[in-house]
Amino acid sequence: MANVLYLFFIMLMLVENPTASSTSGDGFRLTLTHVDSAAGSSFTLAERIQRAVRRSYSRKRAIEAKRNVVVPVSYGGESEYLVSFGIGSPALPVTAILDTGSDLIWTQCVPCFESIPQPSPFYNSFDSSSYSRIPCSNPFCTDASSILSFCASSEGDLCLYWTSYGDETRTRGLLATETLHFGDGSSIHGVIFGCGFWNNGTLSNSTGIVGMGRGRFSLPAQLNPPRFSYCFTSINRSATSHLFLGTKASLGGGKRGGGGGSIGSTPFIPNPQNPSFYYLSLIGISLGGTRLPIPPSAFQLNPDGSNGTIIDSGTFMTILNQPGYDVLRKELIKQARLPLAESPEQGFDLCFSLKKRKSPPRMPELVFHFDGADMRFQRDKYMIYGPEEGLICSAIAGTDGLSILGNYQQQDMHILYDLKANVLSFVPANCDRF
Repeated sequence: MANVLYLFFIMLMLVENPTASSTSGDGFRLTLTHVDSAAGSSFTLAERIQRAVRRSYSRKRAIEAKRNVVVPVSYGGESEYLVSFGIGSPALPVTAILDTGSDLIWTQCVPCFESIPQPSPFYNSFDSSSYSRIPCSNPFCTDASSILSFCASSEGDLCLYWTSYGDETRTRGLLATETLHFGDGSSIHGVIFGCGFWNNGTLSNSTGIVGMGRGRFSLPAQLNPPRFSYCFTSINRSATSHLFLGTKASLGGGKRGGGGGSIGSTPFIPNPQNPSFYYLSLIGISLGGTRLPIPPSAFQLNPDGSNGTIIDSGTFMTILNQPGYDVLRKELIKQARLPLAESPEQGFDLCFSLKKRKSPPRMPELVFHFDGADMRFQRDKYMIYGPEEGLICSAIAGTDGLSILGNYQQQDMHILYDLKANVLSFVPANCDRF
């Protein structure tokens, strides 16, 4: 309690800046860095894949842990991609976790009573002319849909927040607005963010989290129009990936990136139990032109909010509910006609031995049938080739419960999230040509 009163005292001393201007309607383009590709990283491709596989299972467990808590919990933690931008005026460079599984944008702030190690200085509101506190009268101050926010009017009209994540990362602090600056010289004003004074857990060597979920606190929800898109380059290439916000989030008629193919669109499905996630209606799977006999209920969202299928930028592997995965696994073994590896690589459930081959074999086309659209994957979008190990492994695994379309299957595909139309659209693309 003494620490809380101390925070209130310090907040009362902050200078109240004029109300920040409304969110800009312009579009923005940002580059994304893979968490294992940061400067100074010496991981080999095989090591990066193994680390990403381990994070996939950790993220799956953390996402499902949300269903058993009372306070709003999101997932951040060890995600796959980091985004760099500037905050405040003058701009302070920050690098944050890009998380489609949460809503709040936040960074660690001075005074930091509890902090997580980060590679750059803490944000200090005293140094920014564009910082502005959110008063208790602001509707965001009492919105508990995805974070716990509340008014402390007796302590100086302060809007405080508290949220935790599935990996037990936690942040507490003050809700405010700021200006965000991007690498192309553009900026957006009046962005609501969390200034974290008590933070603990893990941030993957970053300064905070950028929530890209469906809730009103997320960055895309604060844009005009409320949409974003990304294009992930292949994990075995050094080219940067890209994130597009607002008006620049457009598939361009399927021509941007020159990947060919037509645009597919499928609606998002609401889940009141987990409102931040992007649920999709996965109705079936085909392999090599054969529609698999998977029970219709395998990927469906249950009335209690369990199961279902989400698309997630922060999970590497695709993880399917076990009944559906078992059918796919059996058919893949049948059609591949390759010897099974005696001991699959760590984290992989299914690997084939290629010790007598000098090149990867042909594999059947995999198709995920969504409501209104088919997402097609050639060999390199669902199999991982390890020539040194003499293996080719499936980047799809099975566990009970929630199914997740991971980012390995999203490589070289331009994917657009439209929060206003409530639709996900996608088209094949050469993401290193953006």
